[in-house]
Amino acid sequence: MIVWALLAAGSLVVVVSSVAAVLVRDFYRRLHWLTPVTSIGGPLIGLSLAVANGWSLTTAVVLLTVVLLGITGPVLTAAVGRTAAQRDGIVES
Repeated sequence: MIVWALLAAGSLVVVVSSVAAVLVRDFYRRLHWLTPVTSIGGPLIGLSLAVANGWSLTTAVVLLTVVLLGITGPVLTAAVGRTAAQRDGIVES
């Protein structure tokens, strides 16, 4: 039951964030809606896979992927936002 709850919560975050990102017209607001996918949705789905599989090498790989996604996702979103702001003249180099 815990596996299904984690999977449902992670999937809900991904679907809601994706739909909201499509509906918002501004590029910078779209970036804000995509960040929960990497910082909340991905870890919840990865955790559900880890609980379902039990402890094994596969689980270690899934957890490593989730940690890397959680660390690099927001950083990459910030880098894309800063690059776009520099291109639009909002922020100086």
